[in-house]
Amino acid sequence: MNAHPVRYTIRVEGHLGATALCAFPSLRAEYQATQTVLTGDLDRSAVYGTLSLLEMLGLDLIELRRSPDAHAPVDDEIDAGHV
Repeated sequence: MNAHPVRYTIRVEGHLGATALCAFPSLRAEYQATQTVLTGDLDRSAVYGTLSLLEMLGLDLIELRRSPDAHAPVDDEIDAGHV
């Protein structure tokens, strides 16, 4: 696995509120139907740290996807660190 940050999309069940989103300041959030989609550039340790946070918060992980284009622009609606 590459040590450099790579674009990831993380889909969790439910709409995360402002307090929960503050746990993920480096990710952007978007609501899609009944889920929250977090997107951002993460290195290997940040991926595992994010997964650990999801587990500690009791959130249901639906999908973790690595983008084939790590430098694609993030067009999300909510900045998780500024809600």
